[in-house]
This record gives sequence, structure tokens and C-alpha cells, in this order.
Amino acid sequence: MSFPRKNRFLFYMLIIVIGVATSCTHSNKLKKQFVNPPKQYKPMPFWHINGELTRVGIRQQMKDAKELAGFSGVSLLPLASDGKKIGTSPRFLSEEYFQRYQDMIDVAQELEMQIILYDDNDFPSGMAGGKMEELYPDHTMKRLDKIEHRVIGPRLFTDSIPGIKLMSAVATHIHTNERVEISDCAVDGVIKWRAPKGEWNVMLFPLVKDSFHKKYLCVDFMDTTAVRHMINQTYNKYYERFGKYFGNTIKMTFFDDVGFWRHPRSWTGRFNEKFIEINGFDPRPYYPALWYDIGAETEAVRNAFFKTRAELLAEGFPKLVGEWAKKHGVKDTGHPPGNYDPTPIDMNGDIFKFYRHTAIPLTDDIIDYGFGKDGHKLVSSAADYYDKPIVSTEVFGAYREADFDSLMLYRSTMDLFARGVNLVVPHGMWYDPNKVYIQPLVSPYSKKIAAALPAYSDYVGRASMLLRGGRRVSEIGVLYPFEELAGWFCFDNPENIRQGFYISPETDYQDVGCWLTNDIRRDFTFIHPELFLDDKYIIKKGRVFLNNKENTQSYRTMILTGCKVISYKTLQKLRKFYDNGGTIIATTHLPYKSSEMGKDQMVVDMVKEIFGINPLKQDGYTELVQSSNFAKGKALFIPNPDAEILANVLEKNEDAPDVRFVGSPKIESELGKLNYIHKVKDGLDIYYFTNSSDEVIDVEVTIKGKLSLESWNPHSCVFSKIENVGYQLEGEQYFTQCNLKIKPVSSVFYISCE
Repeated sequence: MSFPRKNRFLFYMLIIVIGVATSCTHSNKLKKQFVNPPKQYKPMPFWHINGELTRVGIRQQMKDAKELAGFSGVSLLPLASDGKKIGTSPRFLSEEYFQRYQDMIDVAQELEMQIILYDDNDFPSGMAGGKMEELYPDHTMKRLDKIEHRVIGPRLFTDSIPGIKLMSAVATHIHTNERVEISDCAVDGVIKWRAPKGEWNVMLFPLVKDSFHKKYLCVDFMDTTAVRHMINQTYNKYYERFGKYFGNTIKMTFFDDVGFWRHPRSWTGRFNEKFIEINGFDPRPYYPALWYDIGAETEAVRNAFFKTRAELLAEGFPKLVGEWAKKHGVKDTGHPPGNYDPTPIDMNGDIFKFYRHTAIPLTDDIIDYGFGKDGHKLVSSAADYYDKPIVSTEVFGAYREADFDSLMLYRSTMDLFARGVNLVVPHGMWYDPNKVYIQPLVSPYSKKIAAALPAYSDYVGRASMLLRGGRRVSEIGVLYPFEELAGWFCFDNPENIRQGFYISPETDYQDVGCWLTNDIRRDFTFIHPELFLDDKYIIKKGRVFLNNKENTQSYRTMILTGCKVISYKTLQKLRKFYDNGGTIIATTHLPYKSSEMGKDQMVVDMVKEIFGINPLKQDGYTELVQSSNFAKGKALFIPNPDAEILANVLEKNEDAPDVRFVGSPKIESELGKLNYIHKVKDGLDIYYFTNSSDEVIDVEVTIKGKLSLESWNPHSCVFSKIENVGYQLEGEQYFTQCNLKIKPVSSVFYISCE
């Protein structure tokens, strides 16, 4: 269709007017919901049942949860008694238990509340209230052991093989490091090997049945047959009784601590088969690398092992539960242990892959305020990649009661919202509030915080509503150093470091993330190096585009955090980005080892080509090193990074950012941060600024675009036009300048409808 020039102009103006009118319509609709946020956005806490459930107790406590605290639902969490702590009565999954569960559903329907179905008796998930141990003992958790014998040859070595099956047997010459794989010498539970002349270390790697730290044995999370048995004993039991409520009163399920906590050597029977399928070679000769340095192949072999274990876990429990939930009309949420820890290897395999099949990824905010904060962006970044609009949090569990008050409700929640969370599951309510054994009590029966809960629930509802869905604006991609974490890790680490924290000295990705979020205040997204190879990530015009249906993102800077090991294929794609005019910033240590077998020299050569540095001789560098190309690509290496240096490098090598805090305000108080998140939703730019500190924040901010802004206060529900707004043209880009003033432990939305 063609128009005369005059009509064409009028047509285009009409389109613009319609667009603005549509944005304002969305804004007006959101305002009404902001005043009275829909119930699905409000908190839905755990409800720990430490006592005997009664109809009267259920009704009273659920009524108080809604009317006195403003909660929109609950997750009944049955507890197992260990002789010291009071468990749930009636017995989990008994007829009487289901009768009380029906009472809870009846009350929820009457009060228009929702139920989150917690899937087990206590935590972790996978015990099925003892049914796995009772009915399917062969399908409970297993581990990999190592048994060593010093053998002087020539002689016949003989030993019985303990446990379930032998995964590998390897003899290593003590002086030459020659490795001989002798698994085929095992017959009928006995291994017989004629050792040649010399001194040998014979290692047997049996799969054995594991114990557990809770009352019952847990399912083998990596065994799909085992997980199906567990689903039959838990999820299906609920659906058989309450199927008609799924998708209405029961809209979510919850799993807890699915992974390797206290079981770092978790293994499974079909591991070798899966290893060959993924990696294309036999793992048995390489099992010693799980404990020892076996030479140049060590890092690549460990990557193959831990990549396999991550796949087995991801395709086990979370996949099967996710598929079950989708089939039955509900969404599943939950978390593995250590989803915030520096390394996933001995906690959850791979935090990105773990959430591949989970409808609502969840980050677990526990122990204490600030614990694990630098890792919470991992979960929301995984959700970004999979284009999942909801990110939940289990928050406050095991916070110290002495430090917990009404302000702490907001501190933690604001920090989490700024890191991508938009659904809150507080930890939690207790049926008997006088016998709480995991503090704090987040309940209308708490003398400390009861009066604050209604306002808090409204605040959560308002913020969650605005932050759920849409597109998050992120201009920096930070490579998640999985290959470095896997290449470094070994079982029974010699330093006896806490699970989740055994990382190489070069690993600094969480430090970099902390600087970006809390000091430089630049939003970013963690990018998994293997997923970076997908077609979802498109390189064009000096940027990396995450090509999602809804949550599209565009990164103009990629940060390669400290590592010695990287995938050569990932490095190739980074090189393509650099050749296309992109900016790469490397910190602390450049890689020189490949996570693929036999490609170390190729990594060395490509690092030289990008950064102009031989990574095998990088120790002499102490200052910033820069290189560039004809496409205006930039490669910068910061050997000794900190927040100030990284901020300066970004400022000098990038255009003006999406959001800039003029003067980089410093937070002096011990608690709290100044953070932000920017989302684009229904044609609106939504900026959320949080101040979880004890200081007044008064700062000028510069926001990309020529915007008319309103302030929406999620605490007081006050709306106001932002006055004294200025506009600045930099090149062809307009920026909006305005004041941002936030009281201590408070937050504000800036919303644009133009």
C-alpha cells in the first residue's frame, strides 16, 4: 500500500500517537493493580507443620495468614520427627494426612488463597517420606569410592570388589605415571591383575550405596527409573486425591535441595554409558583424574566427567518433575543446594543446566543476610537464557533471630528483586510458633514483625507485579567459568574446603559480578560458555544478541573472568565478537588450557591473537593491557582488577550506559546496597531503584532515552511526576537526567509511558 507524502506523514504520526496511547493505557491499568496488587503476586510462605494438624488449627492459621499478614497462599511443609524435633501428625501421606490436606484446600478455596504443593516429608526432596528406602532400596542415592593398593610387580594382584558395581580400575606406575586400565580383569566380584615389574598404585572405583543425613534415604536423583518411582509415591498420590484442584487452588509444586549436599561424590550406575554418549570416549582409563592430576589431560577430562554428571542430574529429577508438573497443569519451582555458591560442581552439577526443565527457577536466600548474594544472579541469568518470566526465592531461612527485624524483610527482598527475582516464598510460618527450630518466624504470630507483615505483603505484590515478565535491559555479558570450575575441582579436596567453595585462585567471576552490581552499578547477565555456542546468541554490529521470544537482551561488552581453562569453541565465538567490533574485558588470568582434549595450543594461539599476550608468560603483567583491530574491536586485560579499575575501563571503552549514577555514590553503612533493575514491559520502561542501606540516597541519575517519568512508590503507593528533568544529546542518543532520592531501606519505581 502506498500513500501520498502528506498522507504518509499523517499515517506515521497516527502510529506514533497510537503507540503512546497504548503505553499510557498499560500504565493506567498497572496503576490500578499497583494500588491493589492481585493476590498471585503476594508472598506465599512455607508453613512448617511441627505438631498435630487439626481442622480448627488449619482454619485459624490460614485465616490469620491472609487477614493479619496479607499472605496470598501457603506451602504446607510436613516435617519428619528425629526424636528431638517434633514432626508432622498425621503421618505423611496417610489417609488422615490427606483428610487434613483436604481441609487446607477447602479453607484455601473459601479464602481465595493458593496452595504450593511441597513434595516431601521434610527436606531434601526425594525421600518420599521413607517410601524410597522401604520399597525401592536399590534406587536410593549412590556414591563413588576410591580404594588404593600399592603393588610391587611382577606379581598377581587380587582383591574383592565391594559395593554395587565396579565403575573403573586403573593401575598407575609410581615413577613413570604410565596408566593401565584393568577394569576387564574384574570377574564375578573379584579383580585379578598380573602386575608387570615396577611399583604400581592400583585404584578401584566402586559404586556403593550411600547413607543420608536425614531420617530417610533419598532417591538417586540421576536415575530416571528411581525418580519415576519417587513421583509415583508422592506427586501421583496427591494428584489421585486432589487432581481437580490442580491448576486452580494448587498452581505450583516445590522441590527442595535436589543435588549433592553432603554427598559430593554422588554417582549413578549408568554414568559410564552417559559419558560415552556425551563425550565419545571411554571414561574408565581417566577415573584417577577425579582425585589426582594425571598430566596435561587433567582439566579436559574433569570437564568431561563433571559435564556428564551435570547432564545426568538435569535430565533426572528436575526434568521428570518438570514434565509431570506441565502435564498436570501446574508449574514447578524449587532449588538445588548451593545455587548461589562459587562452584556448582559438588553441589548441583551446573546451575544453568539444572533449571533447563523447571518452570520457575528459584534462588535460595538462607543462612544470613548477605550470604550467597553474589551468586543469586546465576539463577536469574539461567532464567533469562531459557526465557522464563518468573524467578522465585525461598528467603529468610536460618537467618539469625537476633538480627531479624521488620527492616530485614525489606533489605533481603529488595536486593533479590534487583537481581531478577519476582516471586517470594518466605521461610516461614510454623504451626507451633513456640517450637521453631529453624529461625526466624515469619508469621502473624511473631511479636517482632507481625505488625509489619501486611504492608510488606502489599509491597511484595506491587514490586512482583511490575517486575514479572518483560525484557530486562542488560548491556554486559559475563562468561560463567564452568570449564575453569570443573577443570580445577577434585574429590576429597586436600584443603578440606566447605562444599561449594573449592575454586581456583584465579576464579573471580563472583567478585566481578559483585563489583558490577554493588559498586559500579551496571546490570549484567551471566552467560554459560556452552550455551553461548547456541544459535540463540547472535553476533551482529559489535554486539551479542540473546534472541529470545520475550526477554531479548543485547550485550556490547563481554567479560572473560579469571580462568586457566576455557572451551576452544567458546573462545572462537568470542573472537568472532571481537572481529565484529565487540569489546572483551578479561580479568585476573587469561586461559591457556582447553576443556576439549588436545586443543591447549589452539587456546594459547587464539588468546595471543585477541589480547596480544602469550598466556603462558602473563605473570609479568601488572597493568592494563589493550589491543584493538580494524573493526574497532577492543580486547583489554586487567591483571589486578578491582571495582574502581573495572569501572574506569568500562567508562573509557564504552558509550554511555543505560543507567548511570552520577558520582558513583558510596554506601558507608554495614548493611545494604544501592541497586537497580531496568525492564521493558508492555511498552513501558520500568526502572526499579533499591536502597537496602541505612543511609539516605540522594543522587543524580542519567537514563538512556528522552523520557517522561513518574515515580511509583511500592511502600506508600504514592504516585508523582518527576520534576526538574533535563535532556542531553550525546551523538545521536538522548539521555534523561533527573534526581533520585531514596530513604533508608526503601525503594522506588520510575515509570515511563512515552
